[in-house]
Amino acid sequence: MGSPDFAAAHDAARRAGQFTKTLAWALGVTEQAVRDARQAHLGLVQDAAREQIDRMDIDSLREVTSATSLYLAPLRAAGITTVGQVQRTPDAVLRRLPGMGTARIRAIRTATQAVWEAAVAAQPVMLDPAARTPFSSRLVCALATTLHSREAAVAIGRWQDDRQPELADLLAQTTPARNRIRWLFSSSQRRLAATTAGRRLLELIGDGTRLAAAFEQISASSRISIAQAWQLFERDAAQFYAELERLTGAGAPGAAVTGGLAAAIVTRVERQPLDLSLLRGSLRAYQDFGARFILAQRRVIIGDEMGLGKTFQVIAAMTHLAAAEDATHFVVVCPASVTINWQREILQHSLLTPYLAHGEQRDQVLHDWASSSRSVLITTYETLRSLDWPPVQASMVTIDEAHYIKNPATKRTQACARLISASPYVALLSGTPMENRVDEFVELIRLVQPELLSSLDRPRLRLGPRAFRRAVAAVYLRRSQSDVLMELPERIDTDDWVHLGSDEMHAYRAAVEAGNWMAMRQAGFRGRSPEKLERLLDLCAEAGANGRKVVVFSYFLDVLERVCRELGPLAAGPITGAVPARRRQEVLDEFSSTDHLQVLVAQIQVGGIGLNIQSAAVVVLCEPQLKPSTEAQAIARVHRMGQIHRVEVHRLCAADSIDERIIALLVDKQRAFDDFAAHSALAAASSDATNPSRDALARQLIAAEQARLGI
Repeated sequence: MGSPDFAAAHDAARRAGQFTKTLAWALGVTEQAVRDARQAHLGLVQDAAREQIDRMDIDSLREVTSATSLYLAPLRAAGITTVGQVQRTPDAVLRRLPGMGTARIRAIRTATQAVWEAAVAAQPVMLDPAARTPFSSRLVCALATTLHSREAAVAIGRWQDDRQPELADLLAQTTPARNRIRWLFSSSQRRLAATTAGRRLLELIGDGTRLAAAFEQISASSRISIAQAWQLFERDAAQFYAELERLTGAGAPGAAVTGGLAAAIVTRVERQPLDLSLLRGSLRAYQDFGARFILAQRRVIIGDEMGLGKTFQVIAAMTHLAAAEDATHFVVVCPASVTINWQREILQHSLLTPYLAHGEQRDQVLHDWASSSRSVLITTYETLRSLDWPPVQASMVTIDEAHYIKNPATKRTQACARLISASPYVALLSGTPMENRVDEFVELIRLVQPELLSSLDRPRLRLGPRAFRRAVAAVYLRRSQSDVLMELPERIDTDDWVHLGSDEMHAYRAAVEAGNWMAMRQAGFRGRSPEKLERLLDLCAEAGANGRKVVVFSYFLDVLERVCRELGPLAAGPITGAVPARRRQEVLDEFSSTDHLQVLVAQIQVGGIGLNIQSAAVVVLCEPQLKPSTEAQAIARVHRMGQIHRVEVHRLCAADSIDERIIALLVDKQRAFDDFAAHSALAAASSDATNPSRDALARQLIAAEQARLGI
């Protein structure tokens, strides 16, 4: 036991007291940041609500009250014409107006408060670096602090939860050692207890030294300036908005989050536990629901619109399985163009380890994955077919861009089907899981929940979106950007019409006469100085002058090469199918981080899949595409979660050409898409709709143009 030792006990108590204060300070930093964030958010929301009710005529008060005789005429006569003016006018002023008694004023106040509360509840927060306010700067700074201190605060909080009771008890036992007078008047038994407690305190403090890095992280986060916070926001706005949603509950309404699913399924999903201890970052409410949907329903199709973070939802589901159910192995199958993106996302957002099996080292990578734990194998559709799978079951299989496997006759689909059948959890991801045919969606259902096929008879699926939603609710979840991203900046779409010059018209007529479909679509970029190219260069110059970056998409390599030649050193790319996935990501990184690279040039069928390009704010489509989904995928690379600037989309169209016919076709297809897209519905028209194959469609359009030109 040893003998009483005042000096040792006193020093231990002093150090433990300092350590306790450091703990309290560290947790206090994050708690204060949370309070600051909530107060600043409320200030922003109330400012926006005040602006809204200042624009509302007082007659709108009648819409929120059951009072049949809301007496407003005296207010209007006195120049009080908006709800905002009513709110700011004291009762004493209202009482001086003709006919305004206590009951009438009370009715007006009740209606005004109802409008005010509705306005506050309806305000989305949009943080704009170009329009900073005291409240928005305070909010961004607080969010930066909580984001960059959260892991440290969690580590400190866990240590405190585990050790605080013992620490407090030991400090109480060292009370006799606070000073020599106490020590002198304490019994020998209490002195000995204080000495023993002091030794244990030093052990606890020694254990707490592993928190040194956490304390430093908290300290660094507390020193983030407003300017630094805005820089961090511009770098990763999506995480800031997710953190805002986590701290304040601000976000989309419940029906939007749940995709309009039936109440029974929503209840089942909401009751599903979700362990996020291995996840880095904050989930939005709709992403949290999506991860739980995967876990609760087990074998599903996530059809969220592009830009909503389907990858993050899958990572959250995988981390839960690893943390809560001791799952060890996961597989992601995706196009080669997005393998690097998956690898980066897993590294950035989780404590799982990604293994990229693609190329010459794929067999060794497969072996390493099988031999490790909490590991995610990322491979391509093509590589999957040649892998010699070890006897290791994947706890969860994810198929990205799942519309690639809608044809059961292909070897690609068959290889995926074998992998899917052996896994208890499966997530098929696709913003457009069935582009034009119900039958193709049924094939995806067959892969994940074939037992549902009996209820998915074709006539029932063609009774409209509501019947469709009811039939597929157990397997399919879809949310749209406009429903859940309340802060998503405005998107402005413009069709930029130009005329074909003599050179372009000559090339166009020759292509029509020859029945050359591809040449017809490229004719707008033929000739010495085509108007399409001139318009594109003007758009790029204007964007550059305003400090905005541009992404140019085209289906055609010749068009991309000409655009790159004309733009010279301003252009990054082109990103085409011939560019390896890793190099594509390198080009994108250079474009995003380098000021002199103002325009990213990409093939639409390549750059429109898997690349996140929020650093740009202008999209130029060199020609209209045949499918709405092709254009939508490309635009969604820019107009997606994390975008903080208004996005301009310009589609270059040549008058009196095939472009006009394709535009008309796009309108018809988009209308069919919209009929099914909302509320967990499939973005598709029924298979008995007029929907010819691409080749047949090309022949029809060529024939129509030949007839129009008298060829």
